[in-house]
Amino acid sequence: MNGKIRLEPLAFLKWLVMSLVGVLLWQTFSIQVVNRKVYQTKAKNMVTSTRNVYADRGRILDRNGVVLADNCRDTTNKMLDYTRIFLHGQLASQVVGKLDFNGHGNMGLERTFDTKLSGVSGIRVGVDGQTVEKFSEMDGDSVKTVKKVVKREIYSRSREVAKAEPGLNMVLTIDGNMQEIVEKALKDGVNEFEAKSASAVIVEPYTGEILAMASYPTFDPNSKTQGVGRMANNEIVTLSYEPGSTFKVITAAAALENKIVPPTRVFENEGRCWSWNPKSEKICDTHVYGDMDMSEAMVQSSNIVFAKIAAEVGAEKLYNMARGFGFGMPTSDYFPGEERGRLLMPYELTRDDRTLKTMGFGHAISVTPIQMAMAYAAVANGGVLMEPMLVREWRDSRDSVVEKIEPKEVRRVISASTAATIRSMLYRVVNSGTAKKVVSKKIPDVYFGGKTGTAEKFNQETQKYDRDHQVASFIGLAPVEDTRYVCLVLVDDPQGKHVGGLTAGPIFRRIMEGIYYHPEASPVSYNLAQVKKNNPCDMDFMGMTADAAKKLASDKGCKVAFAGEGVRVISQNIDYTGDAGVVLSLGEMLASKMPDLKGLSLRDAMEIMGNIRVNVEYEGKGRVVAQSPKPEELLQKGTTCKLTLKERG
Repeated sequence: MNGKIRLEPLAFLKWLVMSLVGVLLWQTFSIQVVNRKVYQTKAKNMVTSTRNVYADRGRILDRNGVVLADNCRDTTNKMLDYTRIFLHGQLASQVVGKLDFNGHGNMGLERTFDTKLSGVSGIRVGVDGQTVEKFSEMDGDSVKTVKKVVKREIYSRSREVAKAEPGLNMVLTIDGNMQEIVEKALKDGVNEFEAKSASAVIVEPYTGEILAMASYPTFDPNSKTQGVGRMANNEIVTLSYEPGSTFKVITAAAALENKIVPPTRVFENEGRCWSWNPKSEKICDTHVYGDMDMSEAMVQSSNIVFAKIAAEVGAEKLYNMARGFGFGMPTSDYFPGEERGRLLMPYELTRDDRTLKTMGFGHAISVTPIQMAMAYAAVANGGVLMEPMLVREWRDSRDSVVEKIEPKEVRRVISASTAATIRSMLYRVVNSGTAKKVVSKKIPDVYFGGKTGTAEKFNQETQKYDRDHQVASFIGLAPVEDTRYVCLVLVDDPQGKHVGGLTAGPIFRRIMEGIYYHPEASPVSYNLAQVKKNNPCDMDFMGMTADAAKKLASDKGCKVAFAGEGVRVISQNIDYTGDAGVVLSLGEMLASKMPDLKGLSLRDAMEIMGNIRVNVEYEGKGRVVAQSPKPEELLQKGTTCKLTLKERG
């Protein structure tokens, strides 16, 4: 023997087999015992997957409950994908906005309130199965069928481990009916006056609620291919412009509130142009008006008189008044892209002897339409600047109100008496001044007030005003007392007729006519007056028994419908939606309860009391601040109701 170990072939084979068995046993032990959880997780991951569960985005509704934006399930991918659908297309699209490709808001209110609208996604653990599916592919000039293994989720074996929380529903202050009227009027106006664009906003002056807000041209948020650009801009908040003569109201407010220029003071005639300094550029009017007081200067829109008033008011006080009305600052935190405008400081206004004077008639300052609308709303409501409101309330998926937005007073800017004096001037502007085209023959009993404005655009290249390019505007109060609506209309670069009284003014009139004649948007008190002459239903059913009203209607050929329960007719309304001419509400008139009238205008209060048929006496003007009898007290026939009205202050 030479000392070497020799293994027999059979023994070597046995050793090799035993070694392999040992390795396999160890691997089995490692998988099933030592690393059991690791391999269980790997195996589970091969057949399961974790997916986000879509959270329904909150709907967007107008103040009447009409849905503007909703969700639509994408049926091509079962229950995974949704898309946003805007049910009324272009209507209020610049206000509502749209989403990006990831389902997040990228403009308008969809962007501003994206978090509240989005909700919180859930989590679902799904079990995946494999299926073999056939696909057709091109192979040169021929088509061949290819089989592929595709992993699909087995929904019956999936489960949600975290529920999705839907977003909140947003209810706007916007009235869809008014919005539609405004958008049509703007489109017609742009076409008629060959303008670049036109914008309008309607504000409820006592609350600051925005009832309509639009610019034209606009865009369709449902379109996947339409470019938007300027069409997506809500120019009511993004456009900065020189207001021109509409700013004269602010100058008048500064003069009256500070008791510097009384409304009866007469300014001497300067002719068509005023030259107070041979070295300064003249300030001119369109005509020679003669001697004028402040009211007449407002009626004729005299630049000369308001330049003189601004000079007497002084830079400090005029600046403070403009600042008090909200110029030079955003009106709200919730308007995407809102401009601040530009308000010169007092020392900037006095660097020369002309700038302060020109600010008196709306030059040397830039504003936004929403700033001007809210300023006029303060004049309409008695002197209080309100914050503009676009969102009225938030509701959950069960339609319960979870947050109600209350009107917000910013500050008192002017006294009630100053506001009343300015409103009387605005009434004269419409009825005998530069805004005569605003007077409506269709609604002659609604007395408008307002102010026209025409401002030449400032050319940054030449550093001069361009006489060929203007911004025409009109801001109106409807009606001028107990105002329901403050409406601003702006026309950018109209051709031919370019002054505000001939362009923006007529658009304002059409908007108001559309609202007052609309069966749903019109104030109810005005609807009652819309029964045409020679109409078979033109009669008073109030106080009649149901049988007597039915007989009278039959004799006159008037179709009536009855609503409610009771013996006598307590109210009547024109039937705009059904076949009847008049809807008669039945009730008990002998022992009605006194309604709460506090905060209502005289017109609204009288309308309600007219349904009860009691005598009403009132004193003052504005809104109801006190009443007798008190709310909920029983009323008998012959009772006299006494109301005290006062302008808000």
